[in-house]
Amino acid sequence: MDFRKIFATMALFGLASTAVAELSDDDYIEAAWMTTRFYGAQRSGQGPNWILDGTNFPTSFTDETYQGKDVSGGWFDCGDHPMFGQPQSWASYILAVSYAEFTEGFYDLYTGDYTDYKASGDYTRAGGKPNKVRDLLEELRYEADFWIKAAPDASTFITVKGNGSQDHKYWVTAGKMSTLSTEEGGSPRDITANKNDAFTPGMVSAMLAVMARVDPSADNRAKYLAGAQNAYAYASSHEGVSDAAGGFYEGSWWGGRWQDGPFLAALELYRTTNDETYKTAAQSWFNKIQFESGSYTRLAYANAVPLSVVMGNGVFGWNPTSGNQKTVKDFLDNLYANQTNSEGAFTKETGGGGSFSVRTPAGGALLYALYSKFAGVDTYDSQIFKNIAYLLGDNSNKKSYVVGYTRNGANAPTAPHHRGYYGNEDTGKNPDSGFNIPEKNKLLGGTIAGDFTSGSHNNKVSEWNVNEVCVDLNAPLVGALGYILSKKKPISDDELGVKIEPDAIKPAAKIASVAISMEQHGMQVVVSGQGLIPMQVELFDLQGHRVSMDKGLSQVSVQLPSKGVFLLKVSGKGIQKSFKVKAL
Repeated sequence: MDFRKIFATMALFGLASTAVAELSDDDYIEAAWMTTRFYGAQRSGQGPNWILDGTNFPTSFTDETYQGKDVSGGWFDCGDHPMFGQPQSWASYILAVSYAEFTEGFYDLYTGDYTDYKASGDYTRAGGKPNKVRDLLEELRYEADFWIKAAPDASTFITVKGNGSQDHKYWVTAGKMSTLSTEEGGSPRDITANKNDAFTPGMVSAMLAVMARVDPSADNRAKYLAGAQNAYAYASSHEGVSDAAGGFYEGSWWGGRWQDGPFLAALELYRTTNDETYKTAAQSWFNKIQFESGSYTRLAYANAVPLSVVMGNGVFGWNPTSGNQKTVKDFLDNLYANQTNSEGAFTKETGGGGSFSVRTPAGGALLYALYSKFAGVDTYDSQIFKNIAYLLGDNSNKKSYVVGYTRNGANAPTAPHHRGYYGNEDTGKNPDSGFNIPEKNKLLGGTIAGDFTSGSHNNKVSEWNVNEVCVDLNAPLVGALGYILSKKKPISDDELGVKIEPDAIKPAAKIASVAISMEQHGMQVVVSGQGLIPMQVELFDLQGHRVSMDKGLSQVSVQLPSKGVFLLKVSGKGIQKSFKVKAL
């Protein structure tokens, strides 16, 4: 007798309030496989992108350049094809830090170029072949390689590729769209760079700094560290969060909570390099974080404060410096454990379409997982498991929020707001006209925005506020699944056959030989150093009076106070250089 079905039926009539059977280890493995491989369906550029296999256009936007340099690649942030760095950078750091902390919970079930699935014609889990590289690492590498292109030096950073308004005209695959005109969302696309944004490059730096610590390849670690340093230098000389064109990801949504980006960057660079300069910088950024504002809203790309609280305490032992919640436990419980439904799911800021309800259980589970790892406790394990199981269909409505996940009779979404899912290349079709979905694409693995007020799924593709799937929605779920499997069924590097390459031995850098350069742009002067060099820049008038003093790593920007002639003095360990500047 299937008691699980009986209790689910009773729940529909109000006779039972909870589902009874727990998910098995294999159920969690299936979910982790699907939600991780989802990132392969988000690949822009040469790919490969597994969801485009079998279409007429298996690659997309391969010729994107900025100032003559290749900037193709990376992830589409949602079910559309623009690439907005604000949520994408947040998602990539969430995944990277989860990988670093719960490594043994991330498996090697397929080959990262998807040739295993293509050869077998089987895109289920059974069709994959391990290649001695954990699957999440391969997905992260694809994104990290794009971020290196996006931050080629300390003064350049690419925030957005494409235009949301142009992109949304047709419901076609990324490969097909890239063949259309710019006005139709195709190539060449707009490239938005060098905005006044500290949050996005900060998150990118944090992600790359983690990759520079965990990637088995020594060459990869070196290039990721260089990219992390470039992105951090850019973040340190800017502030805020930039707007994206067309009303997508407006900077105002962050409510002034942008300091988390450079803070997490400094924290992760310290963890990777052990350079005390970064710890000092991290402390300075931590003291500027908007703890009070961030304590009232759940973890999401526009509120990374809860993550900063957990990481700051876990790495340095620091606690929030403002607000009522002075400890990590109080901070998290206020957002999650103290606000649950009858089934034990975290419910703050959840509800019907438009609230993106899945963010709350997934984000809460991930934060408690990170807290538990750092604190060495398992106090919250049952709640972590319960909230992730809830999203996988272990709830009174048997409603799974992951496209294609039907374990234990769960009802999965079948109308995700995702252009690639339908494999359509006909510009004349609209999203609600009906499609013949390729069988392999039904295992998309994307997490929909969700609706916690209805017992059934909304089957209208155009209803993005319920059916949207995004890289930021999947990231906390993937991270929490990694924690669960690291506790339930961990797999070591030795068991997988992973080989960690030693770092190359390099001669010590001579700081005294570092080149210092100066550029002037009207009333602004930018001093740059070769490499990550702490510098102090002092501005004097011709009478010898110091007008200003600024400090920074790699790059310092100085605003001239008025027209006239000034002396700029640059100093640091082994550095002493002066420039005469004029503003006439």
